[in-house]
Amino acid sequence: MGIFTRVRDIISSNINAMLDKAEDPEKLVKMMIREMEDTLIEIKANCASGMATKKKIKREIETVLDLAKNWDAKAQLAINKGREDLAREALVEKRRHVERAEALEEELEQAKSLVTQ
Repeated sequence: MGIFTRVRDIISSNINAMLDKAEDPEKLVKMMIREMEDTLIEIKANCASGMATKKKIKREIETVLDLAKNWDAKAQLAINKGREDLAREALVEKRRHVERAEALEEELEQAKSLVTQ
């Protein structure tokens, strides 16, 4: 929870500095509470967005892998029909989808790390 710790430290230091300079500490404390609430809302929104991104990427990975399986089946069918040219093209498409899935896996890992911060 690195982001929460950093936010807490920043807010804590700002509160102490402002209280030292404050003419009306009560107003200042209320202002800081509002600021902390706004920060919390922003953090929650970012977290929700990150989780939605993770789900979207997972669905896209599933779709791309299904397409790769379909192209593999088409390659097998082409081989059975004696059409090596079509089988090669199908395998090229399968490879393209597998590579896309691998790239999406990397994106998913990045999204996971952002959410856990």
